[in-house]
Amino acid sequence: MNRLVAVGDIHGCSQTLAALLKRIDLEPGDTLLSTGDLSSKGEDSQGVHDQLVELEERGVNLILLLGNHELMLLAMQRLVGADVDLTKFPESVFEGADVSFLVRDNETWATLKSYGIEGAEDPQYWAFRYTDPQEHFESLTDQFTDLNWELPQSHLDLLSRCQTHHIERNCLFVHSGILPKFLQMANAHDAVEAQLQEDARALFWTREGLGERPSFPELIVHGHTPLPYLHTCVADTSPWRDEDLVFKSVIHNGTLNLDSGVFLEAGHLTAVEIPEDGNPANFEMIRVSRRDPVCKDRLWHFNFM
Repeated sequence: MNRLVAVGDIHGCSQTLAALLKRIDLEPGDTLLSTGDLSSKGEDSQGVHDQLVELEERGVNLILLLGNHELMLLAMQRLVGADVDLTKFPESVFEGADVSFLVRDNETWATLKSYGIEGAEDPQYWAFRYTDPQEHFESLTDQFTDLNWELPQSHLDLLSRCQTHHIERNCLFVHSGILPKFLQMANAHDAVEAQLQEDARALFWTREGLGERPSFPELIVHGHTPLPYLHTCVADTSPWRDEDLVFKSVIHNGTLNLDSGVFLEAGHLTAVEIPEDGNPANFEMIRVSRRDPVCKDRLWHFNFM
């Protein structure tokens, strides 16, 4: 029986990913599923993408979900003229993603920096806290085709094969979650399709349904919201905290959040091995503490000028 291991947001933490991959020791024919956000925030997005390409070359199946950071990265790659085919995705998912890429607080600059791309440390390219993002984007329009920001083709091909969602082993895998009104639908396929039709971007950005139980039987497995940030979205965070007040991924109200904030000072990378029958009682949680240095932004002070 081939294994299925789902991993939460990796955010450019290549050393931590390497430690996780060593621990789970996947074989050809096994599957690694990412809930999205492979890049940004951490120091080595390139190293994360490299490891996934190598993993696939060894015969491990990859299922990569679009995260909001993939949306921003792919939108910008298309804008600067990279060879990237995004026609399989609803165009609505990319609405505003290129503008968001240039907002410094989204930390996409860390992805460019990991590839040695010129401009990651140039303040002219970034909208800071008191800058109007749309006006800033429009002021750079004439420069985009001249920017040498293209990623290696093998990495672009990898990212272009991301999926909006995946259903397998009695689990619905999405990046951020589903809006509350669609959680009330009885069928997971219908719920996702309805959201894609009405508000596709919510699959990658929403936090509205956190902590709410879906009406369909599939367990929702997602990332996007680091567990230590839950207090900003959920009134009672006690289901995710242990006696030492450490936040951990747990199954609660029909959902499992795998984002344990690996890019943070006390962050972890969390994965779960899901048995073929999809029975949550037999899930195996794998948790690796952050091995990577915390990425520092030397332009942070522009947000306070």
